[in-house]
Amino acid sequence: MGCCQNDPRHVPDATLPRVLRAVVFDVDGTLYRQPPLRRAMALRLMGAHLAHPFRGLTTLRILSAYRRGQEALREEPGTGSLGAAQLQFACRETGARPDEVQATVTRWMETAPLDLLPRHAQPGMQECIRELHRRGLKLGVLSDYPADSKLVALGVGAQFHSVLCAQSDDVGVFKPNPRGILVSLERLGAQPADALYVGDRVDVDAAAARAANVACVILSRRTPRRDDGFLSVRTFDELARLLADQHQSSGLSSGAQRHE
Repeated sequence: MGCCQNDPRHVPDATLPRVLRAVVFDVDGTLYRQPPLRRAMALRLMGAHLAHPFRGLTTLRILSAYRRGQEALREEPGTGSLGAAQLQFACRETGARPDEVQATVTRWMETAPLDLLPRHAQPGMQECIRELHRRGLKLGVLSDYPADSKLVALGVGAQFHSVLCAQSDDVGVFKPNPRGILVSLERLGAQPADALYVGDRVDVDAAAARAANVACVILSRRTPRRDDGFLSVRTFDELARLLADQHQSSGLSSGAQRHE
């Protein structure tokens, strides 16, 4: 942690594990830049519905309602199928049939963005993740939505040992509920004290990590308050340097090898 003592973005009560064995990443907004991707998708959606503008408006309403459902369900305890609950929310909001909502979500949120992802990947993301994998750390993903195809499109699908989403059977809740992080660590064979969670939202990712007693790094261009309890970096290059210094000062290689 010596590298951060003079960094004004360093939060004094936020620390990395002494020996880091596992890193779990969020995907949307963390591994790639979400705002420019959404703008590109909006243009693509408009172009696809030039001849049928009413159908395009319906598609926008469904996607918007589905995303609102995600936020509305964040505080739910997870007593049933999360995917079904989100689908039902969008149906109530729009009056659309379940099959229509599911087809729209599958096409426009899961399939259509894939070829655009590489150009919106966070700079330095691939290099950072591949280096952590090379060092022997266990790497996981916890995303709000299914992430396997996104990771392949981003060029890092082979580096992760566990890929979970909120809709996974053994998770069933959105962050900030900590269950997804804890299940990820169980799959990776790591303890909260030996792990790090990397995300982009303070209210969701940092809150979930705090509830799981896991150290957290938030990728953000905003300067956090000094009592936020997480570390903040602007880029993956900064994250790589932070973890490289931690690696050198804590004997990470031997720790990772013992873990395997």
